[in-house]
Amino acid sequence: MNLRALPSTLPLIFCLFLFSFQACARYSTSSGLIGGIRSVAIPLAENDTAEERIADLLSERMTDGFAEDGRLRVVDEGSADAVLGLQLRRIVDRPFTYTAAEQTEQYRIQLSVTAALSRSSDQSMLLELDDLSGWGTYDAELPDEDGRDPAIEAALDMIVEEIVDRMTATW
Repeated sequence: MNLRALPSTLPLIFCLFLFSFQACARYSTSSGLIGGIRSVAIPLAENDTAEERIADLLSERMTDGFAEDGRLRVVDEGSADAVLGLQLRRIVDRPFTYTAAEQTEQYRIQLSVTAALSRSSDQSMLLELDDLSGWGTYDAELPDEDGRDPAIEAALDMIVEEIVDRMTATW
């Protein structure tokens, strides 16, 4: 190895190192959320059904879903980049399984929801999700708090997961 050539190659090695470092410096860690939003407001869900409690639960679960996900902050409408409008369209509660004597053994509750995400600054539509549905089953013999209520929560969890995934995974 020629030791005299080593000092003259150091600037070249240093320049190559800088160029390779600069190429990596452009890497972005942004989440690539729809429309570049960072915060969302979730007003109370509109309700086309006779069950107000479920629409209220939808709004609560949606807020919790974004808090758990952590990619979007849930804030008030005045300071949000976007507003997520939710509408509980339909609740269908039907027999799902029967006994041999043709008695209803389980019910299946299905919730249908629409969601619309609009930018706060100009009300432009960023995302529309029509006819999202979630469902849960429950034992016909159980009281509502042990059967129907957990089934409603399971249906809401399906819907919330779908909305969070679609709003945050589009990059």
